Amino acid sequence: MLTMKDSYRADCCPIQDPIPQNVTGFVSDISKELQKLCRRHERMFVKRRRLMEMAVPRVRVGRFVPKCACPFTKSIEMVYPCQAETHTRTEQLALPTVRRLLFRRRAAILAGDEIGESILNRLLRYSYMSLYSRLANSQPLKKPKKKKKKTEKQLAKQEKYIEKLAKPRVPPKPPKPEKKAGEVDEARLKSLSSPRAFVEEVKPKWELTPELKNFKASKRLKVIAAPIQRENVHINENPEKVNPTALRYKPSARIKEMAEPLRTREANQGLTDVKENPFAISPNALKYKPSSRIKELAEPKEFENTHIRENPFAISPAALKAKASPRLIELAKPKGG
Repeated sequence: MLTMKDSYRADCCPIQDPIPQNVTGFVSDISKELQKLCRRHERMFVKRRRLMEMAVPRVRVGRFVPKCACPFTKSIEMVYPCQAETHTRTEQLALPTVRRLLFRRRAAILAGDEIGESILNRLLRYSYMSLYSRLANSQPLKKPKKKKKKTEKQLAKQEKYIEKLAKPRVPPKPPKPEKKAGEVDEARLKSLSSPRAFVEEVKPKWELTPELKNFKASKRLKVIAAPIQRENVHINENPEKVNPTALRYKPSARIKEMAEPLRTREANQGLTDVKENPFAISPNALKYKPSSRIKELAEPKEFENTHIRENPFAISPAALKAKASPRLIELAKPKGG
């Protein structure tokens, strides 16, 4: 804390609003909130011996030393935070959103944090009155409506309705089937509709018996065992024979052109795709008449060179009309003059 020696100096004028020496000089409600913060800090902070030793300051000096306004030549207007107006766009954007503050306030209420709730209520008041909250039409909180207590008559009616809903439903009895002439017995139908029992057939292990050794196949078995011989239609028996229609065929000019072999380029020759006379103009290009749009597009664009000044020594009219401020005149004076 600051002492009276810090708040009053012999080489300067006295300070009108010195910092109080003790915390008890604060307003009663501020001191109560400070005590709550201290108690909350004691509950949350884990004291360790090493941390407490390092937390002791080496030189006990006041954190905020008041300065006198005597060294300043101009008059200074003191603006306190409570009197400052918040109309700038930056300050309006710096305010937290209402939705986020409401979420934090709900969490503080559930945690029982009264100090945090008071701080969030103050920020909510500022955010509700901000420009962007008004544009978004954010509505303030409303107290929930208390539900009216039900009368004895309404409670009895509700209990009666609950008892009615709680009763199990009775399934309706199926109607008796009418017997008709020629009706099949139900027991017989049930026995026929049941699936057949699957009996797995276990084959005996194959063994070479003496009967198999002396077995002789019949003519029928030999005919069935003979492989089937099919004609191969995909192989031409006479490959050198030419189809008569192909001999009478007359090829077109395009086929003759495609039938010519590719021409290879030697190393000493030039490129194959170069024209014999590259500077010759086709007759169709000489007969072409351009349209008005093509003539318009063919005209060159006029560019203005804005990077080079025509008269680099000319002074702008705005610079001739400018009036220097007292601060500029003061800065323009040479040092030591």
